[in-house]
Amino acid sequence: MTSYWEHRKGEASNLRLLTPNGQWRDWADAPLEEGGGPQVQRPGAKKQIEDALQQGLHSTNVMVLLGSGASFSATNAVGASAPSMKDLWIAVRDAYEAILPGAFNGIVKGLFGVEPGIGIDGNPKTGNIEALLSHCKMMLEMLEAKRKAIDEESKLPGIPDPQIVNLRDFVGTAEKTILASVNFVADETNLEAHTKLLMKLARRSPEKPRVRIFTTNYDLCIEEAALRLNAVLIDGFSHSAKQRYNRDNFEHDIVRRRPSASQADYIDGVFHLHKMHGSVDWRRQGEKVIRSMDTDLDTFKPVLIYPRSSKYQEAFDAPYLDQFASFQAALREPDTTIIISGFGFADDHISAPIWAALQSNLSLRLILCDVAFIAEPQLDGGEHEIPVDLTRRNTHQKRILNLALLGDRRVTILNGRFEDLAAAIPMIEGRTDRQRIEELIAAVNGAVKS
Repeated sequence: MTSYWEHRKGEASNLRLLTPNGQWRDWADAPLEEGGGPQVQRPGAKKQIEDALQQGLHSTNVMVLLGSGASFSATNAVGASAPSMKDLWIAVRDAYEAILPGAFNGIVKGLFGVEPGIGIDGNPKTGNIEALLSHCKMMLEMLEAKRKAIDEESKLPGIPDPQIVNLRDFVGTAEKTILASVNFVADETNLEAHTKLLMKLARRSPEKPRVRIFTTNYDLCIEEAALRLNAVLIDGFSHSAKQRYNRDNFEHDIVRRRPSASQADYIDGVFHLHKMHGSVDWRRQGEKVIRSMDTDLDTFKPVLIYPRSSKYQEAFDAPYLDQFASFQAALREPDTTIIISGFGFADDHISAPIWAALQSNLSLRLILCDVAFIAEPQLDGGEHEIPVDLTRRNTHQKRILNLALLGDRRVTILNGRFEDLAAAIPMIEGRTDRQRIEELIAAVNGAVKS
């Protein structure tokens, strides 16, 4: 069966708006009734969505929060693309089976009491990789505490516990596999939606505060898109040969200083990037966090918050704490718009501050876009309006959606993909000299290649 979204190009017209009357309204106008003339129309959501996005871009402060769903728009013609949680389960299973055939099911059974089993399609069933790694961590903590108590009581060197050794080996294999799986961005990766988003946000006046991009993704989609656009990312790392993380670097900015001028100008196309769960190119070397892709993971430990239930506690370690402190501070700024896409509000340490900010910051505007608000079979019908269904939404989603249903004009809820949202965000009128020249060069390069 073909998915509704499969092979559907990213376009603004794919978006639907949640209206206070409890309906997801289509982008375009529609006839009032079958056979109705063009003069009798049911209004679409196009103007409301465009107005909300336009107002958002002109706020004093603009924040963007991208979750894993945003990375699904990045594709490779050959090789793997952004992995889903199901993909990560399969990758971890295959990697561990390659080391110890048949051992993966034993790990799962030891933690959950039953093996994954075989699905109706004849393939091994997949599970929740986050739950699996969470159970591993909890089991390890319990076994290690028990072993420590036994060793202290006996006052003898402890004999390695086979179960502890096996679980540690499995977690190590799982984490290395996840690190490799999320490192999928290459020179030829299609990053149309990411580049489109950055290009449009770069049109904001450089005199305004820089756009802050927050992401829970480990991949390099934003970094590669910025590289292609010649945009500048301030991400906490030094501008030295060996880049080292220091939170004070977020206080820096990029200006143009001409020899003949006494005053410096802020350049356009500069963003603050906060990677809230770490990055594939961050490594911890002793007490330092550096930018590196070194594969010696014992000496250069990856700086990632892996998918497991302890993410909330791990977020209070450096450098993650700096990212979350910046996130909470930005949410409290007056006249702020936060644009969210691909984030399912499953992480309480991110969701709770957003809800708290909506309660306390009355000038905060929120534009939330997610592809999962409407079930695909409902979209197949092509109805102009589709009734909202909150039964499968989590607590934070329900709260925010209910604000929109109650008529809170600060909140705009859209159903659609990241690429649809990127296409809908308007291009701010007016270009700097630098932007005009870059567009001309891009056009010449495109003509040469064709």
